Amino acid sequence: MNNTKKSLIAILICYFSWGLFPIYFKLLKSIDAYEVLAMRVLCSFIFMILVVLLAKNKNSISLEIKKIWQNKKSFSLLILASFLITANWLTYIIAVNTNHVLEASFGYYLNPIVTIILAVVFLKEKLTRIQTIACICVGISLLYLFISIGSLPWISILLALTFGLYSLCKKKIILSPKAGLLIETAIVSPIAIIYMLYLASTSNITFYTSNNATIIALLLSGAITAIPLMLFAKGAVDIPLYLLGILQYLPPTMQFFVGIFIYNEPLSIEKLISFIIIWIAVAVFCYSAVTSMKKHNLANKSHQR
Repeated sequence: MNNTKKSLIAILICYFSWGLFPIYFKLLKSIDAYEVLAMRVLCSFIFMILVVLLAKNKNSISLEIKKIWQNKKSFSLLILASFLITANWLTYIIAVNTNHVLEASFGYYLNPIVTIILAVVFLKEKLTRIQTIACICVGISLLYLFISIGSLPWISILLALTFGLYSLCKKKIILSPKAGLLIETAIVSPIAIIYMLYLASTSNITFYTSNNATIIALLLSGAITAIPLMLFAKGAVDIPLYLLGILQYLPPTMQFFVGIFIYNEPLSIEKLISFIIIWIAVAVFCYSAVTSMKKHNLANKSHQR
């Protein structure tokens, strides 16, 4: 099996894992969302310590961490990134446990296009004509929802914004996924510990009163968080960018079907129309990725001649 096939398998396992996240977090529904978040942060931090200690390149990871610590600007961005991804995790946990899986799915459909908009605003990148059409579709979708039901899908917007801003911060930082996740969880772990100690002092910890299956599921949250990220990092190296851009819509599509067919979440005609508009934006976005790659390949062939 060549590297491209291995990378594709790694990416598919990663995306399928993310697509099934609603089922995993539903198992933790009996535990308060903030407590789940605190335990997820702590378990991820402990898991990443073990991963780094067992890694063959642990010396280079240590060197990365040292360099980031010495670079005040990069470390400040990493602190901001840590709080943004924590806010994203919390929003998602609340969304799943309050029966808003469809809104979470909508948010992750929005995310790539929101990331493009943020890149235009903060990095002064220029939109292509096709990207502009995709962004207009997002605006129409949100405006339609606001006019038809009188409110915006705040869970979707929060998920897309927090992850988009997180991606923006990470774009400015040169750091391997292992070192990145280790530092990010290390930064927010003290807050998680303080929160868990507070719950213990007020006798409000709920996870250890749950059944064994729930406790095991919660303790596995570190591995469940970290392993897909490491698979993504491994797979993204040898996968063409256009294919990666298309496959990134697999998790929200899976979550959409999980929300409807497993958890029977209602899909009103207004929400369906909004999804259809977003799917048009996704189709336009994917078309843009494919045509850009074809142009790039043609340019390379011409250059080789």
